[in-house]
Amino acid sequence: MKKYFTITLLTIFIQLTDLSAQPSASLYFTTAFPINEYRLFDDEPGYGGNLELLLLTPSKQHPLGIGLSFSFFSQGLFWATDYYTGETILSDNMANNFSNLHLVFQLAPTGGTVRPYIESFFGGSYIYSHSQVFTLDYLPVSLFVDDWAWSFGVGGGFKFLIGGEEGNGSVFLDLKGRYLMTSEVGVLDRNSIRFANNDFFYAVNESKINFIAAQIGVLIYFN
Repeated sequence: MKKYFTITLLTIFIQLTDLSAQPSASLYFTTAFPINEYRLFDDEPGYGGNLELLLLTPSKQHPLGIGLSFSFFSQGLFWATDYYTGETILSDNMANNFSNLHLVFQLAPTGGTVRPYIESFFGGSYIYSHSQVFTLDYLPVSLFVDDWAWSFGVGGGFKFLIGGEEGNGSVFLDLKGRYLMTSEVGVLDRNSIRFANNDFFYAVNESKINFIAAQIGVLIYFN
């Protein structure tokens, strides 16, 4: 493990000392589909976005890119029912939100107007759920569950030139897919939520999280 981190840090240092490499920024819309163990108790897709900043964007001359990826997606709404009145009284409940910060390594060995690439990433994920009920007396009752996990994965995609000339200031359409994995983490079981006697009753599942994410975005090269 120590040898792996030494090689990683050395690679980053060598790349950062190459002043001719270009930085870039990209923004994506993300749809995340749960798979494997996690899908067994929550199979609803998540929707969100991803901001990616590459200090070094890969090119034909410099095929290895390094940067940071900030992403967020959320798995839908949940509606609770007051069992005394039968009225639906829970609103604006964004359950099982995923905030992720990853170090990204991207490899793109070719230049041109269409650029295929592969990538790997690792970092951490903060997972939380916040629910709030207003009782019949209009008093708020809240439920908050959170945890964090190590996360990592692989991905790949294609960049298509859509604006400017190839090089400085160019704009690319970026289509990519990613496979995200985490260490074991506690996640709210949304199907377990019950509200009675002005209180929440719920269960937390311990699970590794696996998602396949489809992303579409725009990438801009800086001068």
